[in-house]
Amino acid sequence: MNVLPFLIIVPLFGAFSMPLIKLISEKFRDIWAVIISAITLCVAADVFYTIWKTNQIIVYTLGDTTPLGKGVGFPIRIVWEVDLLGALIAVTIAFVSLLAIIYSLEYMKYDTGLDKYYTLILILELGMLGIVITGDIFNFYVFLEIMSIASYALVAFRNDTWEGIEAGIKYMFVGSLASSFILLGIALLYGQYGTLTMAYLSHYITREPTFVSKVALAFILGGLLFKSGAVPVHMWLADAHPAAPSSISAMLSGLVIKAGGVYAIARILFSIYGISLNIRTLGWIVIFFACLTLIVGNAMAVVQTDMKRLFAFSSVGQIGYILLGIGIGLAAYGTKVGQIALAGAIYHTVNHALMKALLFLVAGAVLHEVGTKNLNELSGLARKMPLTSFAFLVGAAAIIGLPPLNGFASKWLIYESSALYNPFLAAVAVLGTAFCTAAYIRVLFTFFGKESEKVKEARDPGKAMVIPMIILILAIIIMGLLPWQINDSIMLPTAKMLEESGKYVLAVLGG
Repeated sequence: MNVLPFLIIVPLFGAFSMPLIKLISEKFRDIWAVIISAITLCVAADVFYTIWKTNQIIVYTLGDTTPLGKGVGFPIRIVWEVDLLGALIAVTIAFVSLLAIIYSLEYMKYDTGLDKYYTLILILELGMLGIVITGDIFNFYVFLEIMSIASYALVAFRNDTWEGIEAGIKYMFVGSLASSFILLGIALLYGQYGTLTMAYLSHYITREPTFVSKVALAFILGGLLFKSGAVPVHMWLADAHPAAPSSISAMLSGLVIKAGGVYAIARILFSIYGISLNIRTLGWIVIFFACLTLIVGNAMAVVQTDMKRLFAFSSVGQIGYILLGIGIGLAAYGTKVGQIALAGAIYHTVNHALMKALLFLVAGAVLHEVGTKNLNELSGLARKMPLTSFAFLVGAAAIIGLPPLNGFASKWLIYESSALYNPFLAAVAVLGTAFCTAAYIRVLFTFFGKESEKVKEARDPGKAMVIPMIILILAIIIMGLLPWQINDSIMLPTAKMLEESGKYVLAVLGG
């Protein structure tokens, strides 16, 4: 509990001290960004280990020792509430953010305004961490906006081309619309129940579900589907990823759509609404969007010629698998099948963050060395950039779901639970994987094809870009070699804790 505030304090201090650090030297500014992100990762790891070891939810009250008012039994103060899911996502955020910053040391070396870049990337990390640790729904909205504003600016950071400006404006417009839906839903809940504390909202909604609470859920869920890049509201994602610097694309795909979309959907549906609504119907609504997302996203990836755009549509498809796991977890709530599906969704959230971060770092290395991301001009790249091509091979094999890499275990859990709950859903999931496989095999054949004129002078990038890719390769392989140990010791307990909405409420209210 004493360490938890530093999950916000450290990146906040790092971001606001960046202009002063820049006055010392530009080299120290870069090192400072790495140091701040590394300390944040240590704090996140400590929080995760504490919760995992004790199986307890951490509640931290801002400005007092208890969220409850004096003489009253309900919370009146802002609280941070972290369970195993929040802690797991926080570690993933901090880990990928650190690698993205290290990668940026070389990748962004020739860009100007890097003090602003590193300030924004730390603010982006701060916003995502705030989302996963808050226990206050308006505080969640504030951190969501902090994350979103930093994302808009980073997508358009290279404003010397119209592509970046257009993508940033489109992302900002869609993101602002989604945020408006979420804020309206939060306002309805506050007007109905007079509280913003998630645990207390859950307490009230479970006892007194109303028409207003259902309308609020529709607004919030609609906004979060926008944020997660689910079909049919995925258009911003396909433009934002190719335009953003590849280090930011890695964070957008691996983290932003997870924290601002998928994590938030799971938190709202399980921890606040729980069993207060017709949970089976709600689960099938999520399943419908999941199936649409995983088919359309993966199918659209097959026809892309821009490598980063292909990876962006692939991210849409992978979000579909995660939503499918969440949907089955809701529809089969309280059963073993539901737990397996939810564990698979959580597992795939972490796995996808690693796999897609690696693939976007590969795309960045190719763009940095060759100057293009057009697949028609990258034939024969494997001979000139063997390490980068190997990194792509590992990332592609993992995201397709080949053993013994990490993507196999999480996809297998989703396939298994889908087949047990409804075989049609398993068939849809396998069809999505077939499209995904076709897309990545196309890139693989391009890399190993006849050498084109464009790649003749290409070579693997320097250490600052290679080291993050190697670390991600090792993480993917190690997690792939220990799939069921990780599932049994981390993912299933995380799923069970998320399902226990009563425990989430009692952590704040006591009793």
